[in-house]
Amino acid sequence: MSTPYDVVYEKFLKRLKNDSQFLNYKNITEEEIEDLVNDHLHSLLERAVDRLYNYGLPDVDLYDRDDEKFNKDLVPQEISLLADLMYLSYLEEDKNKLKAFEITFNSKELNVFSPANNRNSFLNMIKDIELQVVNNIANYYSRDRLTWQPKSIY
Repeated sequence: MSTPYDVVYEKFLKRLKNDSQFLNYKNITEEEIEDLVNDHLHSLLERAVDRLYNYGLPDVDLYDRDDEKFNKDLVPQEISLLADLMYLSYLEEDKNKLKAFEITFNSKELNVFSPANNRNSFLNMIKDIELQVVNNIANYYSRDRLTWQPKSIY
């Protein structure tokens, strides 16, 4: 009668299989890397849950949890949705770094690090992912979580 965070984390990490930045740590022990990764994963999950509540009230209480698991069985759609929201939050971290670079460097200097078209492509990709996630959230809220049938207003 519970879903461990690891189930959501695994789904999220599969989205990062080609992302070398997420696990790019140097000069620290394996134990320290594991702690950093777990802290980051937990932070992303917290943001995902909070963001889902920004769109409405889920049929299951996602705040009913402890340090390792949700105290309810999540359905596959909820696990996928949380992983998608974690991924979006992760991409937004890079978006924030990009904004900080834009404030710090002038356009000539910034183009040395990343040409404008690469930055625009990245920002457009994030917008597309966000639209897809918002559509997934709307779909989730419009369906019964157990049967996945559309909710009726009658």
